[in-house]
Amino acid sequence: MLAPHSEPTAPESRIPTRSNRPTRIVQWAMIIVAVAWAFLVSKQDLSLTQIPGFLIALAISWWLTPEIRARAVRLRLVDEPGEARRIHKVATPRLGGVAIYIAVLVSIISLILICGRLPHTARGSEGGFIGIAVGGTVIFVLGLMDDLGGIPAKTKLVVQILAACAAYSMGVRIKAIPVPDYFATLLHLPPLTHSIELGFALGIFVTVLWLVGIANAVNLIDGMDGLAAGVSAISALTIWSVALAPTIDRQYAALVAAVLAGALLGFLRWNFNPARIFLGDSGAYLTGFILAALSITGVIKGATTATLIVPTFMLALLIFFFPILDTSWAIVRRVAKGVSPFEPDAGHIHHRLLNAGLSQKKVAYLIYGITAGLGLLAAWVVHQQLYFLSLCASVIFMAVFFAEVLNRHHQRKQIVAGEVPQAALDEQEKNGDSL
Repeated sequence: MLAPHSEPTAPESRIPTRSNRPTRIVQWAMIIVAVAWAFLVSKQDLSLTQIPGFLIALAISWWLTPEIRARAVRLRLVDEPGEARRIHKVATPRLGGVAIYIAVLVSIISLILICGRLPHTARGSEGGFIGIAVGGTVIFVLGLMDDLGGIPAKTKLVVQILAACAAYSMGVRIKAIPVPDYFATLLHLPPLTHSIELGFALGIFVTVLWLVGIANAVNLIDGMDGLAAGVSAISALTIWSVALAPTIDRQYAALVAAVLAGALLGFLRWNFNPARIFLGDSGAYLTGFILAALSITGVIKGATTATLIVPTFMLALLIFFFPILDTSWAIVRRVAKGVSPFEPDAGHIHHRLLNAGLSQKKVAYLIYGITAGLGLLAAWVVHQQLYFLSLCASVIFMAVFFAEVLNRHHQRKQIVAGEVPQAALDEQEKNGDSL
């Protein structure tokens, strides 16, 4: 429960409001490399700026998140522990969605300015920039208002549907589902069609259901440190890889996915256990909505031929397997108990794994591994497994570099300065945590 007037109990020393100098140098280096890449490698072609977008969003989110956290603490906008379903033990700010939103928005605008224009193909159904921007902004503001004061579930659902309808009207829509040759033959589809036409009514229903459903699914799994952000980052990396497949070729969807992945990974630096800040409804809704929209523009409707091994909507199900499974089980569980599907409880998959004796870190790593494995399968279907693996390896390398080089350097400086006792560092190293 959000407690705007309660005193936060989280130690202020757990996260600095100012990064140390080596960290700042790395952040600036990322931005400089990104800009140089956009000019020299991408040749100011917006459709080829996935890596610059990733680096810019990563640097901004990594830089901005602790600043937002510090201000939220000063304003006493924190999530208090206490309820049985809540895992955290200290009051923690839940405005991480602000950092995600700003990082994504600034990164996209920066790339557009560097490249000089926003191509027409990026705006409509192929790229979905405008629809994602408008719908995502509406759902972000909804989540932010809920983080700040609380909004009834029915009101949130209505606004989410309106945001999805706005995105649909601007090109983020499922009008037909491409199917492979084999399934087309079984379904007796006309030659060269190889798709199931949905029509207007069914198309808008399926689109809205998908956008709203995935947004809420991501919000439902946001009950443990780093879980929603990590799973969503892996899903974004998968969409990035799949959207660049020759049989799909949706470069603008890949660009937005790359930017979102960078923003989430920069945020995850402060959200992984022990979390210093939460995504909040604003971050979870925004992340889920963008991912759902990208799965439409970059996966489901992206196939240019019918030669895929499985239907493209099956790729989307692989990408979102864990959020869909957890949400479906939550709905069935609550309805069976005779309570509202919107009623929160402590029966989610991560709760059960924690009750089985696993630590939060082990649960996170287990679910990350499952999500990455299914993402690899989705990438393999479109022959992008090596690209996906290279992205994952690069992310792991950066995470290890920060944890073992930059963060340890900063901890040692704190010890020398007397800000953190040596015993605290030893305990953190024993548990595998970072200060």
